[in-house]
Amino acid sequence: MITTSNDSALAAASGGFGLTRLMSYQVADELRDGRLKIVLREFEPPPMPVSLLHREGRHASPKARAFLDMAIESLRAEPALN
Repeated sequence: MITTSNDSALAAASGGFGLTRLMSYQVADELRDGRLKIVLREFEPPPMPVSLLHREGRHASPKARAFLDMAIESLRAEPALN
């Protein structure tokens, strides 16, 4: 099967139609429920950190800072990203 959609690749793999390669957060529910399992774990690439940057000082936006604070909290709380 050839697809350009992560959703269809996930549905096919969950339905028993083979293997797929997706990001951890995309398959977190399926791994947790046991619908999918990780194979070839030793070949997984290392985790990649996420960096969030914003402008400080006179030009800083309070809305942007509030968004970043919320995003940081959400990212840290997501088990699939840890």
